[in-house]
Amino acid sequence: NLFCGYVSRLHQNEDLEFIAKGLTTLVYNPLRQTYLPHSIKKVFFTQELYILFWKLFELNKRFAQHILRSSVLFDLVVPLLQQILECRTNPALVGMLHVGVFILLLLSGERNFGVRLNKPFLLKIPLPDLPKFTGTHADLLFLVFHKTITSGLPRLHPLYDSLLTVLVNVSPYLKSLSMVTCARLLHLIESFSTNWFLFAKPTNHYLVFYLLEIFNNVIQYQFDGNTNLVYSILHSKDVFYQLANLPEDSYQFSKQPLPE
Repeated sequence: NLFCGYVSRLHQNEDLEFIAKGLTTLVYNPLRQTYLPHSIKKVFFTQELYILFWKLFELNKRFAQHILRSSVLFDLVVPLLQQILECRTNPALVGMLHVGVFILLLLSGERNFGVRLNKPFLLKIPLPDLPKFTGTHADLLFLVFHKTITSGLPRLHPLYDSLLTVLVNVSPYLKSLSMVTCARLLHLIESFSTNWFLFAKPTNHYLVFYLLEIFNNVIQYQFDGNTNLVYSILHSKDVFYQLANLPEDSYQFSKQPLPE
């Protein structure tokens, strides 16, 4: 493919900056708000823009490193999270949600992305259904993923592994999670560690593994700034005692009462 070949050879900073700024301008367009209605022309090809960004990031390592170092990183990521939030309940937009998750999966494999998530989130943009919070871009990422898991379409269940893998990848670099975020994390492990969910499918227990790894990474590498998470874990200690005493066979499980 000639296009892929030419894209992979882009290396001049001027070219990379031109592409990055152009993508940012178009991707951020739906979020721009003015006092005059219809004063900004909206674009309606966001999914195609993110597919282009995905291929550029995947094919050209110089472009990937340029994005991770540049100031436009969150001008791309924040609209993407907003798109995921809106797509989670619309069957027609499931494809866009998959693209967004795969892009974040690629980004989360880079250390610089995890470190930069500690930047305070100060933008005033519409984020429907999210609780009000004061924190960082990491808090925004966690809250969007929690909402996607807890109130998204049932057909998104295969994406849970990818969503939690993103959080696992960035967790060693997060210096301070807000109390709102910590409460949502404990809500996830409480939901995923119930007997009826764990034994419903052969792979459901992996979701608990991912959450436990998130807790372990934050406590091991960023203990000092994450007192909120430590407090939340201690407050919900019964969840972890329950995990430590799971029934070991189907007979014991059948005697466990189902949740009301």
